[in-house]
Amino acid sequence: MQKPLFILFLFLIFCFSLFSQQYTDYFTNKACRIDFQLSGNTTSTNAYLSKIIQEPFWGGRRLRLSDDMNLGEYRFLVLDSLTDKLIYIDDFSTLYFEWQSTPEAALVNKSFEQSIQFPYPQKSVKVIIERRLDFDKWEKLIQFGFSPDDKLIRKTKMVDVPVKTICKTVSPDKAIDIAVIAEGYTVKQRAKFFKDAQRLADNLFTHEPFLKYKSRINIYAIAAISVDTGVSKPQNANWRNSALGSHYYTFYSDRYLTTPNVFTVRDYASLVPYDAIYILANTKTYGGGGIYNFYTLASADSKRAQTEVTVHEFGHSFAGLADEYFYDNDALNGMYDLKNEPWEPNITTLVKFGAKWKKDLPEGTAIPTPLTDENKAKMGVFEGGGYLSKGIYRPYFDCRMRTNTAKVFCPVCLKAVEDRILFLTE
Repeated sequence: MQKPLFILFLFLIFCFSLFSQQYTDYFTNKACRIDFQLSGNTTSTNAYLSKIIQEPFWGGRRLRLSDDMNLGEYRFLVLDSLTDKLIYIDDFSTLYFEWQSTPEAALVNKSFEQSIQFPYPQKSVKVIIERRLDFDKWEKLIQFGFSPDDKLIRKTKMVDVPVKTICKTVSPDKAIDIAVIAEGYTVKQRAKFFKDAQRLADNLFTHEPFLKYKSRINIYAIAAISVDTGVSKPQNANWRNSALGSHYYTFYSDRYLTTPNVFTVRDYASLVPYDAIYILANTKTYGGGGIYNFYTLASADSKRAQTEVTVHEFGHSFAGLADEYFYDNDALNGMYDLKNEPWEPNITTLVKFGAKWKKDLPEGTAIPTPLTDENKAKMGVFEGGGYLSKGIYRPYFDCRMRTNTAKVFCPVCLKAVEDRILFLTE
């Protein structure tokens, strides 16, 4: 081996050992879950600690622990208590943030369940939770410390239901681990759930870049048992006793399907290592929802459930992709401040467009880009997205994040998903 190559080889080994050693210096193979409440109204946000739980599996990354991707409306930082060294960081979004943009939030205060997870520490740590003020500006919401030996940290198994491995190709520390949780399936429908979970996985792997990285994806099916079949439809006065309490009509939008019971969702997910949570609802009614680093929830049996909706909603929750569609009087059309650059990689207000796909535009591309037949097949800056017809721009005329007729992610969204996979597995 030539000397320069040998030196480079030794350097790479040193760097890998350094990063690996950082994990083993500070963390165990278990996971730490922080349950808290976000509360407030249109103009205020507060965070209140609920409980700390030790979970049996850590399925997340073990390298690049102090790096993040600048995604999400919130982030949290874990610091070593003795040195104040940053030893872990991650970002996320919430149903609470979406609610803040609705008319109801101007009239009443509400609280929403929220959880975060990181490797269980060996030593005392400080945790800081922050909310985003701008594209690169943050505000502290809460700070607290704890010792991993605290006797009040819960360590018991919280639920006990059957779990089936749908596919497992690599160890959790090198994989995207997806926990698929049953919602609205009774004991007698357990076999149907496992079949639906397999169908979901099969469909996911018909789309890129998931097919390309299939060897890095593990999927587990968790058979949570519901008393009633299906999920609640408040608009029809139809309430169901389901495992996770999911319902349509979130924010009074007919097809927006979510659950407020985040702590229960996490209890079930804790049965396996996980990077992402996918809740599969036993219903034929079209609908779903996906929030970045939170969960995906979608119907199992609607005509589009195992094709368009699966990948669209997972694009939200896994890669932080924004909706690129826009309708009059959408429940969420007040979510974006047009004076700031949104953090989502596939929309822009042009405030900090240089941080998005500007460098990838074909030379001479008009900004904004006129919607002509010729431009429909090109990358550009097309007005309309993020629930607004004006002031927000998307990179392509059509994409899986805009319509159900688009067969694939546009190249910008495809890259965002791929970047997330690589960040979590390399």
